[in-house]
Amino acid sequence: MDLCIEWCDPIQFIDGDTDNLIYTLNGLESFMGVPGVYIFARKFNNKIHPLYIGKAENIGLRATQHLKNNIKLMTSIKKSASGARVFIPGKFKPKRGQNTEKCIKLVERALIDHALTKGYELLNVQGTKTPSHQVSFSGFLGARKITGMGLSFKA
Repeated sequence: MDLCIEWCDPIQFIDGDTDNLIYTLNGLESFMGVPGVYIFARKFNNKIHPLYIGKAENIGLRATQHLKNNIKLMTSIKKSASGARVFIPGKFKPKRGQNTEKCIKLVERALIDHALTKGYELLNVQGTKTPSHQVSFSGFLGARKITGMGLSFKA
């Protein structure tokens, strides 16, 4: 299956004290009713480090729900390592006959697996870190051409 996501520019988190929230985001209204995937991340030295990866049939509404109702996740994001906190929405661009719900679920799973294999710790599952493990390889060069010097995986 050929799936397409259009990444949008990151939206920086804003201190939400005046709204009695941990964070707020400006510009979510342009994602109301838009299906896709999203990443809560930190940006440090022009690098993006994913903290949480999600999917939604309505990205704007889902992000608003996280900001208002998921205190554990927002607190974990606030306590993460230094860097600006950003929200990165990705719009799903369906092709004829593709089921949006099934497709964005596949993309979310692929993004989570990819982030974990790259060694990122994610806060998925209600603000708890998703465990990952690292394996380093040495010895026979022929085998290391298959495995590389190391890999990360989730249990």
